[in-house]
Formats: sequence, structure tokens, C-alpha cells
Amino acid sequence: MSAMPILLAALAVPAGAFLLGSLVRRLCRLATPADEVRYAPTADGWLLALHRYRPARTAEPARFPVILCHGLLSNRYVVDLDEDHSLARHLAHRGFDVWVMELRGHGLSHRAATGGIRPFDWTIDDYVRQDLPAVVKHVREATGAAQVHWFGHSLGGMILYAACALGLTSGIRSAVMGDVPGSFRDDRRPGRFGMAYVRLIPAVPPLLVIPFTLLLGLLSPSLFLPRYGIRRRRTMLRIVSNGIVDFGSSKVARQLIGMIERRCFTSADGAIDYEAGVARLHFPVLQLAAVARRSPEAVVRALIERCPVADKTYRRLARSEGFSEDYNHFNLLLGENAPREIFPIVAAFLERTGREG
Repeated sequence: MSAMPILLAALAVPAGAFLLGSLVRRLCRLATPADEVRYAPTADGWLLALHRYRPARTAEPARFPVILCHGLLSNRYVVDLDEDHSLARHLAHRGFDVWVMELRGHGLSHRAATGGIRPFDWTIDDYVRQDLPAVVKHVREATGAAQVHWFGHSLGGMILYAACALGLTSGIRSAVMGDVPGSFRDDRRPGRFGMAYVRLIPAVPPLLVIPFTLLLGLLSPSLFLPRYGIRRRRTMLRIVSNGIVDFGSSKVARQLIGMIERRCFTSADGAIDYEAGVARLHFPVLQLAAVARRSPEAVVRALIERCPVADKTYRRLARSEGFSEDYNHFNLLLGENAPREIFPIVAAFLERTGREG
């Protein structure tokens, strides 16, 4: 028997699975029903998408707008998936003016003009020095607010304290950190294979595995649901279909892997110790700590331990603390119990820290 038919059959199986998974992704596509979408320009030529939810009721006079920032390789859907899983809409119902941002290269954010610039040339430094200040400036100007609240999930919180290290956070009123690492001294995850990849390839392509993940999740949800704490197959399919970017910058991944290897979060050139920003936090901070995690809890506890402000709170999202489950990095925002247990904690903190005086 010729090897060609065998080779064609071997290629047809993954190709068919990819196409079927792509169809599932298309069928699960969502649209965010924000009241408006605006774009904050950066100094280096990006337009950052801002999905605004106006308050559902008249806000108190002293209430400040809230910016919600996603983490690595994700987008707006991590905080605004659907009506049942949306921190953004929950806060809007509580009377907040909510702005869901998307970092460069994520979601609807795009370059104002390509100008021959390489498509995946950004680092975490750009998130810190360009994206965060541009978004805060835009929201303050659009609302007339002197300051804004910040919610950051994972990397979305790391860039806030990195900005503190550079003195770029005068416009921040308070911050909620969604399972944000504050130190990498105790993080011992290996990164050798990942570093070899990101040194050779300019992009990280989740697009190549998303269709296969969707197909496996559709056929055998037990492979994914328990691991990520998501109980409904429909929710999982929506998360994978909408909440993961197609491509990410390898320079960002290289910076993250490098800090795990060095056990310190620094700028891409190593000249700036971003972790020093934790000791420069100057506003109230709430840390939501997921206990069902791969890395040690000390990694997230360090943020509160090193934070110098008096108004700081550490909430362990665990059964032992009265919650219905041990939350992990993902389901603290996208789990079935998060709207009932986690979102009210965020809203109450923002309401309290938003009062004048």
C-alpha cells in the first residue's frame, strides 16, 4: 500500500477536527452589548478599545469611574462574557461608570497606522508606559473625574504596580487585584521550552489550538471543566471561543518567562525592577487570592505584605473562608458562583474607597 493515502488520511483527521472546531467557535461568538465603544490613542500610535457601560442608576456624587483590565492572552470577555458572567455589568447595575479596556494587540485594539511596523513587536513595558496612562487619561477626560478605580486580573494588575514603580499612577483612586502575583521569588515553574520558542518565533498563536480545545470540550467536557472550575459546557465553549486572542506577542511571553527564571518582574531590558512598585502603592488595595492554583500562595500574598498603605485587604477565596468552593485563577471571574460571591465584594470595596475624604 502506498504511503501517500496513509499520509493524506493522517493529515485529514487533524484538518477536519480544526475545521469543525472553527465552526463551533463561529457558532459561539458573542457581541459585548456595551453602551459605547471608544478608543484611547497612545503616544506610539495604538488605538486602545474601551467598552463603556454607563451606570444603570444615578451614581452617587462622589463615585469614580472603574477601569477593568484583562490579563495575558485574553481580552474584554474575561470581565464581560455574558449576562450571567460579567463583572462589568454587575458594577454598572450597582451604579458605576464602567470602562472595559483592551491592551494593544488584544480584542478591538489596533494600530492607527501600520507604517511597516512589525505586528508583534510590543512588550509588557508598552502596556505599562503607554497603554495604562493613555486609558486612564482618556477615561478621566471623558468623565471629568479626578481619579479612577482600577480592576486588574493577573497581568492586568501587574502593570498597575509596575506603573507605580515609574510614578505613573497619580490618577488611581483604588485598585482591586484579581489573583495578581506580587513577587516571583517563590515561583519555581520551569520555562526552558517556552523560552526557546519565544526566542525563535515572533508570535504566540493560540489560534492553532483553540479549535481543537473547543472540539474536545464539546465532546468530552470532563477534560476541562473540573480543571478550570467551570461547571457548564456552554460557558466553557463561550470562554474559549471569545476570551482568548488569536495571536500574542512573543516578546511579552519572553519577558514573563524570563521573570520566572530570574524570579523577579523587571522591564524587558532588566533595568527597572517593576516589583519595587508594590512598595510604592499609594491607594487602597483589595487582593482576591485564588487558593486552587499552581504557584504558591505566597506569590500573591506578597503584594499585600509589601504594600505600604494602611487600607489593604487580602481575601482568600476558599471554602475555609466561607466561600462555596476553592476558587482558581479563572473561575473567580467566570465561575457560576462568582457573580453571587465575588462581584459584590468588588463592588462594596469600590463603593467604600470611592467616598470623598
